[in-house]
Amino acid sequence: MHRYMILTAFLLAAVGCSQRETPKPPSAQPQEAGSSAMTILQKLVTEQNYRSLGFESLDEVKEAQLGQPMAVSNIALDKLKSYRQGTDANTLLAASPETIYPVTVRGSVRTSVTIVHKEAGYEPASFGNAEIVKALVRYRQPDAGPNEFVLRIPAFNMYYVARRVENRLTVIPIVEDPRVKAKAGEPIPVETLLDQLRPLADSYNGLPM
Repeated sequence: MHRYMILTAFLLAAVGCSQRETPKPPSAQPQEAGSSAMTILQKLVTEQNYRSLGFESLDEVKEAQLGQPMAVSNIALDKLKSYRQGTDANTLLAASPETIYPVTVRGSVRTSVTIVHKEAGYEPASFGNAEIVKALVRYRQPDAGPNEFVLRIPAFNMYYVARRVENRLTVIPIVEDPRVKAKAGEPIPVETLLDQLRPLADSYNGLPM
């Protein structure tokens, strides 16, 4: 994942340099910002970096399209540490200003574009995270609407598909993770996940994982 993030910083820096004279203002809607991000992506992907961004060939970039957006909610480390059995898990969630758009080629996910909502509007934040977004899309329900979203635990670099039914929240692991006793693709109550993660949070030393 770190490789994608380094490349993202390079791409956004290059965009800033190329647009220094006439910077594009933030968009009023996330979809509009996503379309702008696709234009940036198509201009900046090269023979040297297309694989790092998840594409199988340079020509694929010309066919790339935005997929269905995924809203993101985070659980911060301090919230995780404060969790106790019986706590309403919904109170731990914080809506992220970010929206993840899968980028597809002929219906198959290749990479992603992340849009961030700032005070002035929506703008591209990052590109890449191909393996993560592929796994998220694999286990999502495209017609679930706002009752399904991405649950992220930034301190541990963990991503889950989260589904809310009435006021109950379940999470779906997208990968096999030795830190959690759960199988990829099998829904579990969010409380089961939190019970396993709180000891990990208590012993966390702050180093990247």
